[in-house]
Amino acid sequence: MNTIPYEPVKRLAVMADMAGCPNRCRHCWLGHKPNGSMSREDFREIAAEFRRYRDERGDPIERLGFFSWWREPDFRSDYRELWELEKELSDPGEAKRFELLSTWRLARDETYAPWAASVGPKVCQITFFGMEETTDWAMGRKGAFRDQLSAAKRCRDAGIEPRWQLFPLKRSLGELDEFQKLMEDAGVKSFFLNGFTPEGAGIDLWDDRLEKEDLAAIPPELKARSQDGLRSLGVPERELFGKLSEEQSPPQIGVQIPALAVDASFDIYPNLAEPAAWWRLGNLRTDGVEKVMRVFKNRGTPGMRANEEIPLGVLVRRFGDPEGNKLFTRGDYLALLLHRWGEAEYRPDR
Repeated sequence: MNTIPYEPVKRLAVMADMAGCPNRCRHCWLGHKPNGSMSREDFREIAAEFRRYRDERGDPIERLGFFSWWREPDFRSDYRELWELEKELSDPGEAKRFELLSTWRLARDETYAPWAASVGPKVCQITFFGMEETTDWAMGRKGAFRDQLSAAKRCRDAGIEPRWQLFPLKRSLGELDEFQKLMEDAGVKSFFLNGFTPEGAGIDLWDDRLEKEDLAAIPPELKARSQDGLRSLGVPERELFGKLSEEQSPPQIGVQIPALAVDASFDIYPNLAEPAAWWRLGNLRTDGVEKVMRVFKNRGTPGMRANEEIPLGVLVRRFGDPEGNKLFTRGDYLALLLHRWGEAEYRPDR
């Protein structure tokens, strides 16, 4: 293993799964961890632990941002207070609102959209997988489709642009003409077709993942309206296999802003990939922040070592399919290979 040169942590986000998520989306790269219930004092203590941390040279983390969620935001009824707490605990400018809101709450709390519009996003992502039955099935609960429609209307009424995204599945291809009409009737202005990462819960959607010939079933109007075209759906695996099977450099998947996710049991994972055992950094309560950060900085989990050390071509030849026709972006394909590596090779005692 290569020696990692010293590098201070200049910026870090820490995300606490304080309430979990109302959904059990079948495409979710975060999987289906049980919902927990962290207190505000738990959240304060998590922040204090990272504030107290000093690295091997005595340097603190230079800029810290704290988030009270890492699945659906604002799921808790005290979402207003939690936003104020995030700002209080974070360095100036590090507490942020994103193009994500709780569609579950938007459909149930008429005060939520106006509040969200006053503090945060001008755009909100609204997710569909097809029409009602398919979307309810894919989001893991009855009524999810109607919640998405209600959420879109409440966003628009509050001055937030609802950006619809559709994850097309094999089972929903016959519904897309009807979905196109639904978009027209709803006056949708912002839309994109999206693919899902084959890790976490998404690995079990393999049979529903699109293949090249399925693209012909997507209505031309949807393709034309998609802000990203079909780019996010990817290309057949065989094309990626051919390009990457002799690649000698490791995957080296990375992120713009490093973040750590703390689940309801205080296990911690980097935001590089799914929260699987081979990515786990440790437990904040039993291991302490010093050990967790040491593993993080040294890329010390099995998954992080694989990402930094195993030639990509080795992973492709071992875990890929040279005749595969499922569609992947390059990033999705790397996630698939690292997931398969973890399932095949990881042992907790290594």
